[in-house]
Amino acid sequence: MHLHAGEWLVLAIMAAMVLYSLWESDKSKVAVLAGRKTKLAMYRETILFLWLPTSVLLILIAFNIVSAERLGLGWQNSWGNWAGVLLVVAAVAYVIWHIRSVQPGTSQYQQLFDAMQTHSWLMPSNKRELYWFTGGVSMSAGICEELLFRGFFLAVFADLLGVWGSLLLGSFLFGLCHLYQGWANVLRTAVIGLVLGIIYVLTESLWVVIALHALMDIFGGVLGYVVHKHGRCESELAMG
Repeated sequence: MHLHAGEWLVLAIMAAMVLYSLWESDKSKVAVLAGRKTKLAMYRETILFLWLPTSVLLILIAFNIVSAERLGLGWQNSWGNWAGVLLVVAAVAYVIWHIRSVQPGTSQYQQLFDAMQTHSWLMPSNKRELYWFTGGVSMSAGICEELLFRGFFLAVFADLLGVWGSLLLGSFLFGLCHLYQGWANVLRTAVIGLVLGIIYVLTESLWVVIALHALMDIFGGVLGYVVHKHGRCESELAMG
């Protein structure tokens, strides 16, 4: 495996990300719940955490050390590309419909409320947090994590491990980087990463999975905000 020194640097930083996630574990969660850290501070730390290795990779792309096409950032005008575009459009339509359909008092809302309780410490509870979560964390996660754990990882290891081996290992490491959400979510995130990897291979475009990943995180953040908002309103009505 012959790599440029810059590519080795990206891999080293990615390894450090995983090790840091194992060390950090649930420290951020404990700090937020204890009031020692605000959600906004946690969001900013997450954005920095994601963009550090990605910035190095983007520099390598800018100097043609790493090919953008090799990372799936080209447009081949293939059937796979266009199928990916249709998938993103369908996903956007579903997200808009689902958010508009969430109404307090319905069984759907109650199921969502119950499901959100384990992640309420992470979800935005006011508009400022919502802007940082959707425009900052979600967009950064979509761009950075897909560039690193799908595009770059597959480009580097496909010849050595094969496509499936690269997807499995990259998805596992991707899951470990989300240990702060709990071990159960590590498995869930790894599976999501594997699905995104398969979509990347089939559509031949990293742009598709970047859009889907960012959209998925934005969707979760907006739903979390809606639950918090209605929860506050119900509490205020009960007190009044």
